Amino acid sequence: MRYAQVCVDIKLAAVGSILTYAIPEALDGKVQVGSCVAVPLRERQVVGYVVAITDQPPPLPEGAKIKPVLEVLSPEPLFDERLWQLAQRIARYYHCSLDEALQLVIPSGWQRAAERLFKLVNPHPPAVKLSSLQRQVVDALQRLGGEASYDELSEALGEPAPKQLARALSELKGKGVVDEVYDVKAKPITPRPLKAVRLSEKGAQVLSELETDPTAKIRHRLTDKQLMVLYRLEEGLAELVADLADEGYERSTIQSLVRRGLLDELKFVPDRSLEADALAFTAPVVELTDEQRRAVDAITQALENLIWSSSPASPQPKAPVFLLHGVTASGKTEVYLKVVERALQLGLGAIVLVPEIALTAQVVGIFRSRFGDKVAIWHSALLPSTRFEQWRKVKWGECPIVIGPRSAIFAPIKNLGVIIVDEEHDHSYKQEKGVRYHAREVALMRARLNNTVVVFGTATPSLDSYYHALKGQWTLLKLTQRVEGKPLPEVRLIDERVASHRRSELLSDPLLEAMAEALRNGEQVILFLNRRGFARVAMCQQCNYFAQCPHCAVTLVYHAQGELRCHHCGHRQRYEERCQKCGGSVLVLKGAGTERVESEVRRLFPQARVLRLDRDAVVSRGEHARILNAFRNGEAQVLVGTQMVTKGLDFPKVTVVGVLNADHALLFPHYRAAEECFGLLTQVAGRAGRGEKQGVVFIQTRFPDHYAIQLAIAQDYHRFFITELKNRRHPPYPPYAHLIEVLTSDPDQKAARQRIQLASIACKRAIAQLNAIGVEVLGPSECLIPRLQGRWRYHLLLRSRDRKKLHEVLDKALSLLDADIRTTLTIDVDPLQMG
Repeated sequence: MRYAQVCVDIKLAAVGSILTYAIPEALDGKVQVGSCVAVPLRERQVVGYVVAITDQPPPLPEGAKIKPVLEVLSPEPLFDERLWQLAQRIARYYHCSLDEALQLVIPSGWQRAAERLFKLVNPHPPAVKLSSLQRQVVDALQRLGGEASYDELSEALGEPAPKQLARALSELKGKGVVDEVYDVKAKPITPRPLKAVRLSEKGAQVLSELETDPTAKIRHRLTDKQLMVLYRLEEGLAELVADLADEGYERSTIQSLVRRGLLDELKFVPDRSLEADALAFTAPVVELTDEQRRAVDAITQALENLIWSSSPASPQPKAPVFLLHGVTASGKTEVYLKVVERALQLGLGAIVLVPEIALTAQVVGIFRSRFGDKVAIWHSALLPSTRFEQWRKVKWGECPIVIGPRSAIFAPIKNLGVIIVDEEHDHSYKQEKGVRYHAREVALMRARLNNTVVVFGTATPSLDSYYHALKGQWTLLKLTQRVEGKPLPEVRLIDERVASHRRSELLSDPLLEAMAEALRNGEQVILFLNRRGFARVAMCQQCNYFAQCPHCAVTLVYHAQGELRCHHCGHRQRYEERCQKCGGSVLVLKGAGTERVESEVRRLFPQARVLRLDRDAVVSRGEHARILNAFRNGEAQVLVGTQMVTKGLDFPKVTVVGVLNADHALLFPHYRAAEECFGLLTQVAGRAGRGEKQGVVFIQTRFPDHYAIQLAIAQDYHRFFITELKNRRHPPYPPYAHLIEVLTSDPDQKAARQRIQLASIACKRAIAQLNAIGVEVLGPSECLIPRLQGRWRYHLLLRSRDRKKLHEVLDKALSLLDADIRTTLTIDVDPLQMG
């Protein structure tokens, strides 16, 4: 008999180790490394993943038996030995459990969980009083055959508030009416139907009545929220319920209108054509510049060397790493295309990472114009069924090129030859929830395992990357000139302390004059402000009270729809002109966001069409690509946006770029503030002058003499690197030191504070026990935002010049803590957004 070592889902089983199960004869041959299986654990069935198969059982206590694998759920292995090794390295480096790391490499379209079912065991309990909702749950379970999942129950009940349904189910369990069981089922992978709604004939009639009869609202018993939904849908077009919810309309309100017949509900399986994820870009073959040719030759030579030395008798070379440092519009993408082309000729595959989903459409369009259907798209916004379909094409070699944001690093490419990380400096490559991995670090891990070439490309390298290159650990390749000899944009500094603002408080006169000339000439303008909303704060003039979020320690942002919103937890409330604290009659709106800039441009240039690109504007799938396509096609003349407009976009007609509040990033108390400011300014300036005409960039700032701003204007990265490096030497920060943040949060402030203090004590004890000289504990202290989403937040920082010693201290400290404390801690290795 053979035995399978199975990594069990910790969220279901509360077990973090790998367990051994016997493989029954009936399943022998079906169970493979990478198989998803159902296994028994205690009194229930759970999902696990086979990570190894052995012929010998492990040593067992006397009388103990090895339980058998119950069922194979996946028709094919979901990962191979190399990806399992990658998951192990991630677990060690980022101090997460093996199953958490393994979930990263398993295709999300397949991930299975033991389904939670609610079973009706006593529908008529004697002497037990049931609430209205509890009785509805019992009736729904009877209609559904006595057993149903949470989602099935919710749908049968008209989708009540999740907290109310969860409470009702918990109370019914306590009364012995309902039992909770788990079942493992292998379900076919099919697209989940989406719900949409549209105005019904009855709803249209009600709106018609409201135009002439103000009492119709009372007669039809309509709330303000219900009226807002009806007016939103008055054009008669169907809208996805999920999209309406993203815009702030409550699902319960929508469902109440469906039940009353004022809205029609539709269900459909969307046609998720991948063509919607590609912008209409072309990539004609062009003659390389000398610098591009040298870069391509160096990288392709490394690829060929790996191929020639891949025989078992040859010593395995170290995976070569290249840093392609090229000014904006210097043709880095053409270098990538040539490298990928050579990889395909050698029978190798490629992964191309982009910072965000938003950039996938442009890059996919370019690569598909060159390589056709050999390109696969890989990102979390795809429907699970679509993503699984892409996963299968990649795994079986139909698509040897994968393009996507950070999660694409886990694509199961056959014969992986090259990993390209575009805009490698971008902090979007860092996962900020769950396992806090950095795609750049994982790319290096995977390259070492697969003997793969890595190319990091950017106009503004992270200090860590440039430091590695200058130290000779990576190979530095430079592109110092724009393609076709196009000049870098002219950069003009606007000192906001003395600048003239005769027509606009936000836009200086020189910027307005340049915008007017560009629009007269049929050119385009991009305005960048890294602030969403209309106004940053609503403040009382009498008592200086700021409208604050009830769940987070931040002020609420005013939006043009007359709402105050929290950009951290999503809380929304109506804007009231009177102060909540003193009753003052006037609340003053201060600080500007992209909505206000958009409004200002419309006022000043009424003939120009203006588009806005920020997280509030992109509320549905495909919206980002639609906005960019419209701007590229000349349907709009001005694009206003946050940092979404700074990354990799190529619009030849853009000749003017305005950067508003350029020094915003410098105000944060963070060691990377200057680096982020320099990078943002350099990147956004690079959007200008990519066509035939030289561009001009206006940078409005109150700190014109700051070295980050001055060197960004000069496009002098090397001098910025030298200057910033001096500031990181004492006290040491990356690249001179390594950091690990330990964070905890709790609704109870005292509990959170006590836990971080215990973590601090454990870290100091670990340092003493290991005699880890040079490892520091900074803190503990409150986080920069001490309260977020109703939870109080505290953290500490471990710092050392010795990375290995730093990880040893953390491992030891975690072992000294009780499990209930350990599981409440969030570990962030190499943090970018501390606190």
